[in-house]
Amino acid sequence: CPCCGLSMDRPCARAVKVDCPYQLSQITARNNIIWALTEQRVLLFREGVSSFCPEGEQWKCDIISEMQGLEPVCITLGDQQTIWILDIHGNLWFRTGVVSKKPQGDDNHWWQVSITDYVVFDQCSLFQTIIHATQTVATAAQAPVEKVADKLRTTFWSQQLQCQPSLLAVNSSGVWISSGKNEFHVAKGNLIGTYWNNVVPRGTASATKWAFVLASAAPTKEGSFLWLSQSSKDLFCVGDQNPQFHPSTVQLPSDNEMVYYSACRDAIWSLNRLGQVFIRTLSPNCPTGMHWTKLDLTQLGAVKLISLACGNQHIWACDSCGGIYFRVGTQPLNPNLMLPAWIMIEPPIQAAGVHLIRVYSSPNDQSLWAIDNKWNVHVRTGITEEMPVGTDWDQVPGLQASELVISMKTVWVRCPNGDVARRFGIIDKNPAGDYWKKIPGNVSCLAVTPLDELWAIGSSGNLIHRLTKTFQHSHNMQKHSDAS
Repeated sequence: CPCCGLSMDRPCARAVKVDCPYQLSQITARNNIIWALTEQRVLLFREGVSSFCPEGEQWKCDIISEMQGLEPVCITLGDQQTIWILDIHGNLWFRTGVVSKKPQGDDNHWWQVSITDYVVFDQCSLFQTIIHATQTVATAAQAPVEKVADKLRTTFWSQQLQCQPSLLAVNSSGVWISSGKNEFHVAKGNLIGTYWNNVVPRGTASATKWAFVLASAAPTKEGSFLWLSQSSKDLFCVGDQNPQFHPSTVQLPSDNEMVYYSACRDAIWSLNRLGQVFIRTLSPNCPTGMHWTKLDLTQLGAVKLISLACGNQHIWACDSCGGIYFRVGTQPLNPNLMLPAWIMIEPPIQAAGVHLIRVYSSPNDQSLWAIDNKWNVHVRTGITEEMPVGTDWDQVPGLQASELVISMKTVWVRCPNGDVARRFGIIDKNPAGDYWKKIPGNVSCLAVTPLDELWAIGSSGNLIHRLTKTFQHSHNMQKHSDAS
């Protein structure tokens, strides 16, 4: 029921009843924009609201939140033409471009913001509050405690308040959330919204299930290449600058199943199940290469390689026992020249039974990271142009990782449960960085381009690309894909 013409001199006015086919649990209004939340967690917005028609013309369901499967419990209109929601899982989302003439906003999806678990109710304190309220109400109403308790219990469970955030507000000073512990939490800095966009390469079925994605600098001057596979017996390549996004089939060596790939601007390296290495040279004239060359590994003897990492000019490898090897040159061996030697690097000192299983190089050869068989993360220190092999290892605390990718800017990891996190604070003098921060998303395979764009395989086998939008409290929204 809107009350029109309110002011400091006229704080009350006659309300106008507005019909609604739903039972509403929350409503938010601002600058001739009205959104509402139903008891069934359906989002509505009011069309036709203006100073001439403050009650608006009709309710419209927000189809976008339904398509994304969101179940909101809190809603508020915020600064800079935004609408915000918290869902039953404690996730924070926003949309932009919300104005009276277009209350649904400009975005065709909600952007998710990474927040911590404090948005979830503490069930114990909530029950204590209910018990205290039951006793107080029973005393005041002179009614049996059991009767009041039953009424409160019914209300409590019908609204499913457990494990849900309580209140949400957004203003010029920040995004405010109140938890079930009578605490306020605020985010005052810029917030990064994430949306994982489903991408179907041209010529492939939307139901295609991908198993693997790898990103590398393209042999051409601009953009990056994505290397995709559905199994160990196929490989496809597509440039992210290709407007058609039509993948090319890359023929694999005959009678070989590939289990590992790593690529750089001028080559892609692969490992088969036997630990044999094959190299495919890439060039601007033939960006996907012409043929595979088997690498002579005689120098390594009985060693079985299980992981490869291509940098700009250097190659790193890891064997089945955790041994690390370094090689200069990304190209196949030239029979007329001396064979480039593999240099064995001492692995980190670890407990019995713990050893490295994966190595990862940055696109510019300036950093090397590794993962061991207990999902611990390690970084090689002391890498310089004069000392490309580095000097020592440091273990990086904070989380476990089953996959790691490196751009020109930073390091990303996929955790064993599929969560994605970024490492902050990496500089030349601090190669390990300072801390991890998770971002929204859950994936089965992760890739990053040299320019820090994330691609991944979703939990259902679909190819997804991370899009981002920054919410700035004092400036306009900025859409980009190069963000934390």
